[in-house]
Amino acid sequence: MKNSLSYLFSVVLKFEFDGCVSADDVARRLHREAAPHLVFVDMTHDVPQALESIRQLRSYAAESVIIAMQRPDSRSGCDAFIAGASDVVVWPCNLRELAARLMVRLSQTPGTDLLPDETTDWDAEAYITSRASLTVSEAQVMRVLYAHDGKIVSRDEMSLAVDARPWRYGDRKFDVHVAKLRKKLSKTFGDGILVSTVRSSGYRLCTGGANIFELS
Repeated sequence: MKNSLSYLFSVVLKFEFDGCVSADDVARRLHREAAPHLVFVDMTHDVPQALESIRQLRSYAAESVIIAMQRPDSRSGCDAFIAGASDVVVWPCNLRELAARLMVRLSQTPGTDLLPDETTDWDAEAYITSRASLTVSEAQVMRVLYAHDGKIVSRDEMSLAVDARPWRYGDRKFDVHVAKLRKKLSKTFGDGILVSTVRSSGYRLCTGGANIFELS
């Protein structure tokens, strides 16, 4: 769960994401830091501790949006709401749908600029990122290439997608990221995911239509 949520926030939404391991840790963080706008509480393992974390959060952060994540077979959703949760989500869930739910909870209107068409597979991207232990910067490059599977992505297109600005001649940042990305993906997925630099043109990632989740 943490890897998928970290990918969603750090790579896709480009927000800061951090974690606490216990209700006491939550209380200490709230005493020394400003209350967060959004909090996820993992209820898939230790439900009593998760409920205590929700109560702690709600007592210190009345305005925070608290999302409780529970297992498909769990019956603790009602208890989570009583403890102070804003919403309860069954995990695992589709990351794109989760992002839309969060925007609604944060009083924002979901739009296609943040939530592109449903062909975008954030779950596969998160899986690749976790399996290959990609950094945030490498994952941001990977998701642009993965969205254009089999096609060349120019340096200018990459820079606009990742940094929201045109590529500057002589900037080798993406060359470095792609070289590291190629090495990590080759080590993890073998020939299942191929990344290459196309001379004078840009970069390309190819999966050959393979099911990412079935690659060894």
